[in-house]
Amino acid sequence: MPASTGKNKHRWLYWACGALALLLLALAGALLLLDPWLQRTLEQQVATQSQGRYQLRIGELHTSLWHRSVLVQHIRLRPAKADSQWHKTTLPHLLTDIEQLRITGIGLRALLRGSVVPIDSVVLAGGRVRVLQLPEANTNAQPLHEQLPKRLAGLRVGYLGLGPLQAAYGPARRPEVSVRQIRLAAHDILLTAAGAADSQRVSYAAAFEAQLVGSAGTAANHRLLIGKARFSSQSQRLTVDSVRVRSLLDVRRQGAVVRVNLQLPQLRLTGIRSAELRRKQLRLDSLVLVEPRLTAAPPVQPPPALHTLLAPYFSQVRLAQLRVSNGTLRLTGIPNKPTFQEVKLLADDVLLTAAGARDAARIWYARSWELRTGRVQSTVSAPVYWLGIRSTELVTRTGLVRANGITLRPTMTPNALARYKQHQTPHITVRAVRAQISGLDFAALAHRGSLLARHLDLRRLRVHIKGDGRFPLNPKASLVTQESLARLPMRLNVRRLTLTDTDLATSYIGPTTNRQGNITFNRINVTLTNLTNDPRLMTAATPLVGTASGWLQNSWSVRVKVRIPLLDPAGRHSGEGTFGPGSITLLNSMTEPTRLVRFESGDVRRATVRFQANRQQITGTMQAEYTNLKLTLLSQQGGPDQKTLLTKIGSKLLNGLVVRDENPRSLGPDRLKVGSLQSRRDLRVSVFSLWRQGLVSGLLNSIGAPKKVAQTISEQP
Repeated sequence: MPASTGKNKHRWLYWACGALALLLLALAGALLLLDPWLQRTLEQQVATQSQGRYQLRIGELHTSLWHRSVLVQHIRLRPAKADSQWHKTTLPHLLTDIEQLRITGIGLRALLRGSVVPIDSVVLAGGRVRVLQLPEANTNAQPLHEQLPKRLAGLRVGYLGLGPLQAAYGPARRPEVSVRQIRLAAHDILLTAAGAADSQRVSYAAAFEAQLVGSAGTAANHRLLIGKARFSSQSQRLTVDSVRVRSLLDVRRQGAVVRVNLQLPQLRLTGIRSAELRRKQLRLDSLVLVEPRLTAAPPVQPPPALHTLLAPYFSQVRLAQLRVSNGTLRLTGIPNKPTFQEVKLLADDVLLTAAGARDAARIWYARSWELRTGRVQSTVSAPVYWLGIRSTELVTRTGLVRANGITLRPTMTPNALARYKQHQTPHITVRAVRAQISGLDFAALAHRGSLLARHLDLRRLRVHIKGDGRFPLNPKASLVTQESLARLPMRLNVRRLTLTDTDLATSYIGPTTNRQGNITFNRINVTLTNLTNDPRLMTAATPLVGTASGWLQNSWSVRVKVRIPLLDPAGRHSGEGTFGPGSITLLNSMTEPTRLVRFESGDVRRATVRFQANRQQITGTMQAEYTNLKLTLLSQQGGPDQKTLLTKIGSKLLNGLVVRDENPRSLGPDRLKVGSLQSRRDLRVSVFSLWRQGLVSGLLNSIGAPKKVAQTISEQP
């Protein structure tokens, strides 16, 4: 019996070892069969779920229960058959090649229990995705967590890594969008109903980073290239490097849409809150554009407002700060073709919504703007004038606009300009050290198109006006009149305008002499008050008042004061001025070449003029006190001294019978001869020409010319 018992005992041990060996062999066999079974199952599931539209092929699949991991290599997804109706399905039409997919740290117990399965990491490394066609939007599509197998409560992935991956969208030969390299990392992905409802998560992830390298796309006749883009939800920062936008149409021509060429070394967005993006809201701490180089051709018709263009994508767009550093802007396709260099822009609290556009406290969507530029160039009344400004500054918070180093010059000679216009036209060159507007109401300008300012100041203005009397007058009414200010389509209200240390040079080619005369006004200071077309401020009792003082030919003192009710329909206005003392021979630089009249002598002690003008004429009086006045008539055929026998006889008769050589001549009560100032107005010439006509007629009459003769001479062009 003892021997038999020991023998039975060892027999049971053998049976146990044998059973364990069989179990291990069965388990090993199952493990060997698991990978092929799992591979076939995955491939069959893809075919079943896509209703036979897709075919999945897996090169290798390895599982490790001990390491709780799965490794899948050489994944290939292709359409199973040609089908032109992909857009009618809920599936995209795509081609996919993935080099490797590794899943580690799978929670097997949770998987068996059907609870939320934890996974340490999912890493997809290397591959290509080509989307040929996207389906129509499926409004009934289930959220991703509801598409999991019913026996699973969800997934929780600690880390999801993607990349490097190539991607493209569009036809195979010419994709609309392509990315040479995509890298994506997502952390703590909770693929459950709770994860979907968590407002702090985006696409179920607590945090994610993305990087794109070598992106390209085509849309709206433009080609977009991006060197590199990086985004992090934790730092709430997006950085885009080397952005290039190129119009596929001619950017130099104006069309129905905006056409742009852009080079942008860097674009930075900070404060991107992922949770707000889920609610279609974009609120940024800052948007920074570094050294943009933009060439744009605006459309023929103004595009919709910016907030209207953004409305389909965001219910609200708000920027705490917008900044542009060292930019360049060129506008083509329009006659003026302006260029702005070294642009520095700063905007605070920008609200790009309809409410932001209507907010009276905002200016062009922002609480405040600051703009500074370097060189500004443009044509004016293209192609007649070229405008250059050395630098500009604009600050809406203080109502400041400043331009430094201003130059306005014609692009053609006076003769060529008159031929281009086919009539007499001023050939104007302007230079100014500075032009500054203070107290500008930017809100009124932005919301009502009104120009309201406290002070406009021009410093060290240099103006040269050339004219050519050999051409006919402009058949249209002149724009340099008070009536033009009254007809402005915008509300104008500048409380004070000043010109400090201004020089004005004029030259004119006589219509019959073909010679050029010149005259200058120097060291002019001008002040205008109540420059407005507001009916509440511009009345007969409160007109525009202008005062000016300076020097004629840098030697003859001049003081002028005018009162102009800008809204008077009859164009009535008045003024007065004083001149002298000085020599009247200062006028020879103009009268000799253009009128063939020379003042041989004449000393003016004082001249006072008072006038009234309207749309028909100018009238008034001139009191000129002078001595030793002598005139000489000239001729173009008179040799070096421009005198002929006929002009010598005429000069003697003129000085002896007509010209009053002194004024006053006696000491009686009527000793001072007052000249009558009268000249008809031609609405084709400026109001300044009308004043000149009045001065000429008054001067000629005061020195002895009959009124009718003085008027006729004054009205000659």
